[in-house]
Amino acid sequence: MIIGVATWRGRGATTASLCLASGLVQAGLGPWLVEADPAGGVLAARMPGVRAHAGGLERLAFPAVRSAQRERFDSVAVEVAGIRVIAGPGDPFRAWACHQPRVPWAAALRDLHEPVVVDLGSLRGGSPVGALLDQLDALLLVTTCDVVDIAASVDWATHLGRVAPGIEPLALDITRLVVVDSPGASERVSHARTESELGDRFAAWLPWSPKGIAMLCDGTRLDDRRLRRDPIGSASRSLADGVIRRVGLGATA
Repeated sequence: MIIGVATWRGRGATTASLCLASGLVQAGLGPWLVEADPAGGVLAARMPGVRAHAGGLERLAFPAVRSAQRERFDSVAVEVAGIRVIAGPGDPFRAWACHQPRVPWAAALRDLHEPVVVDLGSLRGGSPVGALLDQLDALLLVTTCDVVDIAASVDWATHLGRVAPGIEPLALDITRLVVVDSPGASERVSHARTESELGDRFAAWLPWSPKGIAMLCDGTRLDDRRLRRDPIGSASRSLADGVIRRVGLGATA
């Protein structure tokens, strides 16, 4: 199964992707995390265990030698806390080029036996991720808890959002919202009200926890007692459990 994580307004796709992947590890599913943000990757800078493997996605898209698809994926990934991470290049021009690859890789995600979490970054402004959208079983749209951001994201999802004029809308209504608690929200909506008003659109609420996110970036697993006590730990498990129920990962694994 392939789960895309993106934003329509604001940021947070990479953080939510890491939370979801960590939750899938806790569920025993051994996921991939592919950083495909065309604006440039940040995992290599944020995760010490990934730094030596920066730009793995670029090597996947422009391999030095031809090889089998699975071998190419294995060769560019690094395992951190049970997650197979393929980091994107930090330079935005090189990151964008990964979506115009010498060797196509988007459809090859289907050949991986484990669940795949794909960080798509922002879907605004003619994003080149159309080939990836075609592969998704679910799309998690990350928004802040600001009422304007939530409303805009719901509107995009309701109309089966498009990222560019030449891109077809999503074939099915597969989009759900992940709402991130943000101290900078100008008109904050509470967790309870958000879940009530979004109904089936609601996927998860991620609390504001810089310390917890830093632990995830350092490779701390969710079963570590420090993350069991941190709100981001329980939120990551809840996010993963919801995705598993929605797309049937338990039956596939």
